[in-house]
Amino acid sequence: MHISVLFNYTESVIPPRCRKPRTVTRDDGKVDVSIPVLTGDQAPVAIRVTGNFIGRDQAFSYELRWWEGQLWSPISLDHVFEPRGRTTGQDNWDWPELPEVVDLRNGGRNLCHTYDFQGTYGSNPIEDVEADIHAFAERHTVIDGIPHRAVAEPRYVTMTFGLSGNHGGTAVLLANCFNINLKAESYFGLLELEAALSYATQVAEKRGDTKSLPMRYAGPTFDVLLPEVVTIRNPLALRALSKICEFGTAPEQALAGYKIASTIVDTEEGALVLYEGQDVRLVRGAAVFGAPGKQEFAVMVRQPIRRLLCSCCGGVTRGRQWSNRDEGYGLCVFCIDFCSRNETPERFQSLYGVRGVHFDVPVA
Repeated sequence: MHISVLFNYTESVIPPRCRKPRTVTRDDGKVDVSIPVLTGDQAPVAIRVTGNFIGRDQAFSYELRWWEGQLWSPISLDHVFEPRGRTTGQDNWDWPELPEVVDLRNGGRNLCHTYDFQGTYGSNPIEDVEADIHAFAERHTVIDGIPHRAVAEPRYVTMTFGLSGNHGGTAVLLANCFNINLKAESYFGLLELEAALSYATQVAEKRGDTKSLPMRYAGPTFDVLLPEVVTIRNPLALRALSKICEFGTAPEQALAGYKIASTIVDTEEGALVLYEGQDVRLVRGAAVFGAPGKQEFAVMVRQPIRRLLCSCCGGVTRGRQWSNRDEGYGLCVFCIDFCSRNETPERFQSLYGVRGVHFDVPVA
């Protein structure tokens, strides 16, 4: 399926009889993009979601499909994965069909809430706008004739409120992204609900939030039909699996698209030699018992999964805002900040600044 997109862009010109360039906005931009059209077999149902609306006594259900390493939803969702109308007070949460021509021009910028495109103010060279539009197109697909859009992976999070001692409370909630102000250990994948409740119970007991016990989860229910699509795991489980020590653990969400292996060598350079030519990340493990000088490393080898959203939070990392130079794959700026907060500066640099993974973020 091909559509044409009309857009504004800016360019620097020198008017007649002038010496200094000036930024001029043009409205004749046009680019053709392709929208994938799939069958249900190509994009199988990965997760079935059921629940009740928080603000009214009404049930809802929908299915999330899996294609190209990404979850796809046929309806508009809010941050807790409830259907959300595209118009205030309405139930029009089904995505509209894409027309043959999409006009993004809105005054001097590019903006279209209907099709979820939000351009930036200021200087917008034509190359940057076209990159944004191509990334926008990659967030859309048609499955069995129904428009779908890419969505982030649901996750559980332990939240605390107030000053403890039942001044506020502790709860297990649902989230669609990672909050850089929360510890990585507070997040759990869809297959870890019991672990999330257990962790939240420990937090509530330490805080003295007795009114929050016994701990319960009251959000939507997720029936995971394809367990392999769940990439988020609690870092405590990752640490136990990979025997990570010394510096904590890289958040599991930062490892999406990587397969964990392990090796025993003397140095980091030795581990890299074993995986020469591959995109890998190293995590230093424990010293090998009975083998002085030997160190165990968890080696995360990049798998051929093409992501067009942030592999951490699922947020849009549009065109020039990709922090990873590797085409179509990377973490957004917020998630890089989240990872840097949970790593020592040296380890953060070694994990995310070498071997084919280059981030344009200074390490303090």
